[in-house]
Amino acid sequence: MADPRFFTRAGPFKIGDIALQIGAQIPDGADAGRLINDIEDIATASNDSLCFVTDKKYLPQLTETRAAAVLLAKAHVDACPPHIIALACDDPYAGMARAARAFYPDAALARPMPGQMPAGAPTIHPTAKIGQNCQIADSVTIGANVEIGDNTHLSAHAVIGDGVALGRDCTLGAGAVVGYSLVGDRVTIHAGSCIGQCGFGFAPGKAHLKVPQLGRVIIQADVEIGANCTIDRGTLGDTIIGEGSKLDNLVHLAHNVVLGRHVFMAGQSGIAGGTHIGDYCQVGGQAGIYGHLTLGAHVVVGAKSSVTRSFSDNTQLMGIPARPAREFLRETATLKRLAKSGDTPGSGK
Repeated sequence: MADPRFFTRAGPFKIGDIALQIGAQIPDGADAGRLINDIEDIATASNDSLCFVTDKKYLPQLTETRAAAVLLAKAHVDACPPHIIALACDDPYAGMARAARAFYPDAALARPMPGQMPAGAPTIHPTAKIGQNCQIADSVTIGANVEIGDNTHLSAHAVIGDGVALGRDCTLGAGAVVGYSLVGDRVTIHAGSCIGQCGFGFAPGKAHLKVPQLGRVIIQADVEIGANCTIDRGTLGDTIIGEGSKLDNLVHLAHNVVLGRHVFMAGQSGIAGGTHIGDYCQVGGQAGIYGHLTLGAHVVVGAKSSVTRSFSDNTQLMGIPARPAREFLRETATLKRLAKSGDTPGSGK
């Protein structure tokens, strides 16, 4: 479920009312009056929640989910186990967006993070809990119910949104913004970085329906985030940066990205939503990684590479599209040799 410190939930709603609102069909004989308390990710859904499937590769997870109901495409209804109520529709992603907006109406509004605009309230909200020996610049804004650990330094114009927790010995640079986040000990976030803003989630259509982003950002201990980085919070579930990871300036992580422990990312690199990166991976400058992929541990992505598929442990990648480095170098050497000789591939020379 969405963290109640950041999001206010409406409902519960009858499953028949949900189906009517999002334009879905429920099976004949299903209990249309059953109450649904929340919308959740398929892997974490509880037995009174609605989950969703937008890609057939996730259909096998229906045998393990505890969800009461699932929103899915009409073509995939037969894959739904009999104990789960199937809500069939033409566009499950748009349906998920509408259901999320019903449960969390405030989350669909493009407004500043709570705490960014105190509207006459004190710079430090009276409910905030500040540890010992903290250094806080005069222009810092700290929202309601924030928790800040001992020996933490907050530079000028830093903003800590409502409900955020910062661990001990953390440092926030000038103008850094942190919202919807839980941050571990000894984390450094340099100037201008924004943590926890809305992910780029829209259900395509005539009006491009905005999808509420109901997750958080979890930053584990000993992480360093460079200047002007952007880390989106999860849609359902969390964006996670593993222990000891280091991000250079101008790095972007989209919603629900999971970085393992001790990952290095060089400047201007980015990872699209839902991708999992294993421990001790390295991502070169200006490299891009597609969404919903998995890279194993100790994978090295060369600068400017474009990763379009998943790879296993201990792989070195180069090129566009990225492939194993030996393959890339062999192809490059072959093209160079052909260019020098004047041969044309397929000419028989």
